[in-house]
Amino acid sequence: MKMRTIGIALAALILLSCKPQYRIAEMSGSIIEMNSSFDTPQHAAMHSLVLSYKSELDEKMNAVIGTSEQAMMYGRPESLLTNFTSDVMKAYGDEHLAGGADVAMMNVHGHRASMPAGEITIGNLFEVYSFDNAITFLEIRGSDLLELFNAYARIGGAGISSNVRLTFENRSIKEVTLSGEAIDAERIYHVVTLDYLAEGNDNMSAMRNALTQHNTGVTLRDVMIDHVKEESRRGNPIRSALDGRITITNQE
Repeated sequence: MKMRTIGIALAALILLSCKPQYRIAEMSGSIIEMNSSFDTPQHAAMHSLVLSYKSELDEKMNAVIGTSEQAMMYGRPESLLTNFTSDVMKAYGDEHLAGGADVAMMNVHGHRASMPAGEITIGNLFEVYSFDNAITFLEIRGSDLLELFNAYARIGGAGISSNVRLTFENRSIKEVTLSGEAIDAERIYHVVTLDYLAEGNDNMSAMRNALTQHNTGVTLRDVMIDHVKEESRRGNPIRSALDGRITITNQE
């Protein structure tokens, strides 16, 4: 009886091992636009599935997390939105870096929409900060920091924290101070920026000379969402100002 049982088991294993192995030979499909024609009987199941996710997503995206005192546009040489974002980035560096951050720098087109006045939703922040750029900390020599400021002069300005004063003339630096002091070419400065710029993109090639680089893995968008929520918790609207951190006296 035992031998018979073993024989049956072996036969089953042989048959299973001889089962053909299937693989996808071909796939086909079509793009279906999610408009009024999408709500048809043949698409009923998919329509229901999409709506279930859309309703949940809409609820999260439409959640009001704060208010803005004014509409903030982005642009050069400075703007309400680049100033606002850069200052929040520096505050994040001050909180997470031993000794604080010396400066925050970001690209103008790290923003993809303007910040509206009035109520601010999660969706608004996803529109403004649509990229998954991560906050990155650099240690960089003063000589390379000066080269970054020269790059700002050539491109007509970008996002910079409020403790910097830059004056450009004919696409070159005329004057620069950081927290009221001249840049020391030999000093090591702590810079808060984005991983995209830390890679040397958008005219920021001098960032590749950083002595150390730490990608926090925290997106700029999450930092900004947390900031808006915290200001709302304190009863404050978010606000920005044009304060003369970048001045162009003559541009050819």
